[in-house]
Parts: sequence; C-alpha cells; structure tokens
Amino acid sequence: MFAYHPPRLRRGFTLVELLVVIAIIGVLIGLLLPAVQAAREAGRRSSCSNNLRQFGLALLNYESNKGHLPAIGTGTTSQTAFAVQALILPYAENEALQSLVDFTQTLTLGSGGSQTINPVQQPAAQTVVGMFLCPSDGGPTAYFENSGTWAPTNYMVSIGSGTTTTMRSTVQPNDGLFWYTSKLRLSRVTDGTSKTTLAAEAVRGAARDETGARPTADRDRFYAQLGGGGPGTGTDDASACSGVTAWHGRRGTSWLWGREFATCFNAVHTPNATEPDCSRSGAGAFKAASRHPGGVQVLMLDGSVRFVPNDVGLAVWRAASTRAGGETDNLP
Repeated sequence: MFAYHPPRLRRGFTLVELLVVIAIIGVLIGLLLPAVQAAREAGRRSSCSNNLRQFGLALLNYESNKGHLPAIGTGTTSQTAFAVQALILPYAENEALQSLVDFTQTLTLGSGGSQTINPVQQPAAQTVVGMFLCPSDGGPTAYFENSGTWAPTNYMVSIGSGTTTTMRSTVQPNDGLFWYTSKLRLSRVTDGTSKTTLAAEAVRGAARDETGARPTADRDRFYAQLGGGGPGTGTDDASACSGVTAWHGRRGTSWLWGREFATCFNAVHTPNATEPDCSRSGAGAFKAASRHPGGVQVLMLDGSVRFVPNDVGLAVWRAASTRAGGETDNLP
C-alpha cells in the first residue's frame, strides 16, 4: 500500500508583506537618490573645473607667446569682434577649428541690429567645443541668431567691476582684462594674478526671446533688453528692469563672437544674484552664474580655479574683478 502524504502548503507573501517590502524599497531609493545625484553633480563640477583650467592654460600660453593677453576683436566694431575664446584655440590643441575662422574678413555683415553672419565664418561658428560647455548646464547647444547658427559657451571673460556705466561694454577700456583691441600686458595687473578674475561661468540662454513679464520658467536663461539711453545706463536699476517687457535668451550664444552678452561677465551683481542681467545699447550687467548648487567656478589669472559661493560680499567680488584697484580683499 502507498503511504498517504498530505500536500505541502506553499506559503507566499501576503498583500501586507508586499506593501511593507515596497515601502522599504521606496525609502531606500529616497535615501540613495540624493546621494547619487550629489555624486553625479560632483563629477560634473569637477569636469567644469577641468574645462576652466584648460581655458586658463590656453590663455596663459597665448600670453607667454604673444607677450600680452588676447584682445576682443581685430578692430573696434562688433563686426570684427572675434572672441577671446576663438583666439586661444591653437593653444588648446584645436588648430583645425581655428583654421575655419577667417580673421581677415569680418565676422558679420551689415550694421547695428541688422547684422548677419558672414557665410565664410559659418562652418566655425556652428561647431560645438566641449571645452567651452559646463556639463551641469543642460541648456541649448545651438542658437539661430543673425541669420546663422552659433555654438555657445558657458565660460565668460572678465570685463571688470562694472561699477560705472561707461565700463559695462567691450567697446572702451574697463577695469577688467578684456575689451576691443586691449592686448593687456600682465605688468598692468598690479593687484596680482592670484587675486584677479580671468573668467567665470554663466548660464546659457534659452535660445528664444520672450515678451511681457519676466519669465518664471528658466528665468536665469533670460536677460532684460532695455530700450533707449546710453550704453549700460540703468542696467542695475531694479525699477528699470521691473518694467521691461523684452527678454532675450541669448546669453553665451557664441564662443566665436565676442559680444558682451555672449562671451563676457562683469561684477555689477554677485554670482547667481536674483536680479536679472540687463542690456542697453550694447552694454549692461552680465553676472557670473551656474547650475552648480551654491556658487560658481571662477578662473583666476594665475590659472587656478576657485568655487566662489553665492554669498560672497559684493565689495570683495568687485575687488577681484579689477586689475589695478589696489584692494586687499581676497575671494574665499
């Protein structure tokens, strides 16, 4: 006879047990996700810092070879305003790209707001350069402006403190390091190379313009375009900016065209200040800014890179942006 064996009972998870397991997994993910995101941001910030170091090394190699820092432009007009970023390419092992730029011709055709890109310069203008892009900024990598396509930059050269409206453009000398035909020698930087800002980050523009009130989404990707008045006047005036209805998403538009909004920053405002950048008549307040939590990466004239917090004092920030101000304050 065969012995009788009762069937084995298979015990599975109850609904309550499944819910508890799911809840535990959710808590673990919630705890781990910020750490993963922080680790990723730390990696992006490190890459950004390395980009700036490459930028600084190329600039200093240019200075060592030429005897002076590069100037913005080969002439005194926006049509010949080739950016500092374009001039240092051979010193960053990018001779092939610079060979596409014809410095004997103008960068744009026409004048004023009617300028269009010179077709000769288009192949270079549209080429994305990884060294000029911060990996924490997920903004556009192509901009259609002035009848051409442009590749952007996050890294802006210093045009000084911006404490006077006459020094907020690249057209005339400022208390920083770059303007049209500047060709500044290091001997004129009497504040010291370790105390003078060479370049800093900015958040790339939205690649579109908007009208009406200040945009609420991605508002750091827009600057106020003010009408009338002398270059730069009222660009740090909250009342003037509060009534503006024209907002441009053109910050960092091009590494090739050395316009103030495209490749430069000044210290009118502290890094990542809540006040909007403002432009008037080809000049304005264009701050350092980034998508890194808490501050911005800053390249000093000695080639070192510092992370400057958002709460840096305005006087200290402006002191670091001058080449010969005689200030004794140091960036943190």
